Amino acid sequence: MSTAEAPSALPWTAAPRIPGRLPWIGPGLALLNDPTAWFQRQRDRLGDTYVFETFGYRVFNVFSPVGVKNLWALPESHASKGVGDFALLSHKVPAELFDGRRTFPHGLFARENVEVYLANLGEAVDRELADLGGAGEFEAFAFTRRLAHRMGLASWGSPLATRPGRLEKLLPAFDALDSSESFVHPSKGFLTWASGKRRERAALAEIETIYREILAERDATKEADRNEGFFADLCANWEGEPEEVRATGIARDVMLVHMGSQSNLFAAMAWTLIHLLERPDLLERVRGGDERLLEQCAHESIRLRQRSIVLRQILEPCVIEDEHAAYQLEPGLFLATMMSVTNVQGAEGLDRFDPEHYSGGPRFARQGELPARELVTTFGHGAHYCPAARFSTRAICLATKALVDRFTLEPRFRAPQPRRRQIGGVSRADRPCRIRYRGGA
Repeated sequence: MSTAEAPSALPWTAAPRIPGRLPWIGPGLALLNDPTAWFQRQRDRLGDTYVFETFGYRVFNVFSPVGVKNLWALPESHASKGVGDFALLSHKVPAELFDGRRTFPHGLFARENVEVYLANLGEAVDRELADLGGAGEFEAFAFTRRLAHRMGLASWGSPLATRPGRLEKLLPAFDALDSSESFVHPSKGFLTWASGKRRERAALAEIETIYREILAERDATKEADRNEGFFADLCANWEGEPEEVRATGIARDVMLVHMGSQSNLFAAMAWTLIHLLERPDLLERVRGGDERLLEQCAHESIRLRQRSIVLRQILEPCVIEDEHAAYQLEPGLFLATMMSVTNVQGAEGLDRFDPEHYSGGPRFARQGELPARELVTTFGHGAHYCPAARFSTRAICLATKALVDRFTLEPRFRAPQPRRRQIGGVSRADRPCRIRYRGGA
């Protein structure tokens, strides 16, 4: 799609507009009550392209095949997904956390690095499962949240961070700083704003203090005995700096990497487990060693339970086309679509869980039935494909396989659904999903 002004393009204000009864708030309260249903209602009423303004955001929405395809195709320099995501995260995360960042996802999750993480992942899973004991009961999302924390910190936060006592201090601090709260509980953003992010800044300071201890212990250990995987590369990014700058920089890079990866990993892991328990036939095949099926289940769980809003902030004038018109977008606008709407409507049967929707790996098997492949999304498209996709899938499969191999699992839940008010990320469940376990699968 052209990024320049087009003579035939309509102004963005020509698109159908959703009125709001309250100044500044606009239709925001209705949107936050059930974002997925709200976006679909407006689509049914106004068509696939429409505009609304709420809480200071001016949002241009596209849902048609051509519109969604062109949304993903716009260059980052003109329509920035990174800046759009930051606009949401900034409601929760202290801005100073991003100052001077030196570690980024594309470097972290490069293919040649992923295998290094796997050994640490396996050890982290073994330790967490051992802590369960021989029998008991856990809530799926609470358990996978703790497990994903341990797996992530073991991969890029130093094995020293996962030691008993230290892990218990880090987990509540990371939970307080959790950026996904901006998506899962949007209304809490107002409480965070009203408090001046006091809780979040206290958590940031706590994690920095713990990482000063970790670095002192690390630096006193021979390099050959550290077994720290990617943490060594992360530390190398800060070599040569004064000690206080180095320690703060390393701690904050760990926080950003960890928050970015953990925001959806544990929820995707929980839904994969839930869907397997709802389908005993699939569970037995996974126990029997069908790794391809397990990976299919992971991708299908992410597709079906995806609640992400794709939000791109317009930085330079550009044009977006749908099937009927071209619209001139101006800086300051946000361009958006909602995955929970498009992911289940691109073809018949997409509102149901079926691992055969994936043919092994991330490729959607029914792509040929879609009017645009961008209508079904798990990890993004093109330049915006998530660099952590391969790592996340491997982590989900490794943890799920270890759990179902070690324990007999009994679901104590019935038909959980996505949390209604969530606007972003992989959904959390609308009810507790308790699972009873006993040793010996």
